[in-house]
Amino acid sequence: MKGEKFASLCTMLVCFVLMMGYAAPVRGQMLTNVKFLSGPTGTTWYSQAAAFAGLASNNLKMSVDVMTGSAISNVIQIENGKAAMGLTFSSYLPAMAEGKVVATVGKAEYFKEPLKNVRILSYTTTAAYVLLVDAKSPYKKISDLKGKAIRYITYPSGFTARYVPERMLEAHGITYEDIQKAGGKVDYVGKYQEACDILAKKQADVIAYTMAVNAQSAALSELESQGEFRILELDDAAAEKTLAELPLVLTTVKKGLQKSIKEDTKVLADTTTWVVGADVPDETVTAILDTMLKNMDTMAQVGNIEFKGFTAKDLSRLYGKGSQIPLHPAALKFYKDKGAIK
Repeated sequence: MKGEKFASLCTMLVCFVLMMGYAAPVRGQMLTNVKFLSGPTGTTWYSQAAAFAGLASNNLKMSVDVMTGSAISNVIQIENGKAAMGLTFSSYLPAMAEGKVVATVGKAEYFKEPLKNVRILSYTTTAAYVLLVDAKSPYKKISDLKGKAIRYITYPSGFTARYVPERMLEAHGITYEDIQKAGGKVDYVGKYQEACDILAKKQADVIAYTMAVNAQSAALSELESQGEFRILELDDAAAEKTLAELPLVLTTVKKGLQKSIKEDTKVLADTTTWVVGADVPDETVTAILDTMLKNMDTMAQVGNIEFKGFTAKDLSRLYGKGSQIPLHPAALKFYKDKGAIK
């Protein structure tokens, strides 16, 4: 009987360790194995995480296991101690800090309570939120959609490409309920490629999409092989309202980035935010930031061209802006030592 109890206890302990995902860090020691939660394979998030994994292996003798994930699930896993490092978007930072529900999956509400165990490491690349229509569509501006019976394609709760474009629509005085009342329809798909395919087949009037501002998108290039698209214009007042509510930036998608983009276009963009667990040792945080900063050319070549020329000031550029979860103390010291934060 005692042997059975001991075996049962051992089994429970093994299961617990497997559920935890990685061993709790010991303060004062460098982590040698890190689980890094990124985005789906093929995305810029996955590429930059993979680029860092190569740098960590070569420069820090650190093994980085790059995992797929999403802006919400990544921080939840870090909050629960199942990963040390991950990517999210700045648009969610106020909700993480204050406790505001931005997505509901089943009975789970994220982020109903403020996060306690997640810290910011750096702010890196940007991604634009756009509403796309066929190039021959009668709609030119987002405000043109008001009162129209459109078929609008978005994503399930938990996708940032749903959360921010929904706020953009609301800033223009349009809700999902308004679309339905006008005789239109709101449909949900699980992949960006699927949304693009629906638009290409002219089975939707408008799709929500997230795109890089300085690199072509494979999904958009595939869409263009069947027909060109157009980005709906933002109204200035609506853009200002959205910027007042969320820590986004107003940026420009340059003419020619995709063949469909015929002129420079102002868009709202999110900032990729690297986060770590609050218990990640200071030495590890400092080493990660130092390695990134010294190898920005490699990050630009392998991870995302936007990294080219990044400085400590760029990596800390959203510090102190609005409500956010805290910077990791070692990251704050690193940026102060570099003169990026006073």
